[in-house]
Amino acid sequence: MTDESVDILQEAATLLADCRTASLATVDSNGQPYAANIQYVHDDRLHLYFVSSEDSGHSQHIAARPDVAVTVYHHEDAEPGTIRGLQLHGRVAAVTDEREQDSALTQYLSKFSFIADSHKLRGAVERQTIYCFAPTWLRLIDNRRGFGWKVEIEVGLQ
Repeated sequence: MTDESVDILQEAATLLADCRTASLATVDSNGQPYAANIQYVHDDRLHLYFVSSEDSGHSQHIAARPDVAVTVYHHEDAEPGTIRGLQLHGRVAAVTDEREQDSALTQYLSKFSFIADSHKLRGAVERQTIYCFAPTWLRLIDNRRGFGWKVEIEVGLQ
């Protein structure tokens, strides 16, 4: 991995830490696109963890077609010159490893303290399935460096 790739991955990790919500794009059984906003946490491999009901539309799409797209962008203001974000491609799967589930849930409750502080919300979240999005490709966009500035890298499943 080049120094530039490492820098891009570090910038992506910083952006993921600064943001709270991503848009998850899936495809249904008829080939129709579908988008859902998710709240997430991430790890050092840029894997995004989120919770959802297995009955939700996007969870059903993931079960049939785990290849998805995700976008994240920083909400600074409406000025085009400050837009920065990520576009990602990758795969999603339900987390089945208990240690990984516990780690993701602990991190999730830490990032979203309003959930941890509410018995009702925490209980609802704990009953959901934890999913992991593993990116294979990312595009970092940063208009602060010039309008339309972007860089793309292959990340690879880890």
